[in-house]
Amino acid sequence: MAHHGILFLDELPEFNRRSLEVLRQPLEEGRVTISRALASSTFPANIVLVASMNPCPCGYLGDAKRPCKCSPPQIDKYMGKISGPLLDRIDIHLEVPGCRIKN
Repeated sequence: MAHHGILFLDELPEFNRRSLEVLRQPLEEGRVTISRALASSTFPANIVLVASMNPCPCGYLGDAKRPCKCSPPQIDKYMGKISGPLLDRIDIHLEVPGCRIKN
């Protein structure tokens, strides 16, 4: 349903790694093939993938005002959920600083 549209994945590392890996081929080829027991169908899937994620599980890695509570192995595991080949298919990577609401 995302052909010629935007596929937005919020909290990218929270998705199952296998599900994310399945996106690699449609992102590269612009089509997706669905196979079932008796048949296979190919559909167009020319999309713009937009994804967001925190820098670590707690969300405060690099924040000047709040300390990160995550251990290095937790951060590595969190970041490791996204493979290098999938990251290679994302053209623009932006780091957006956190915004604090003043009362």
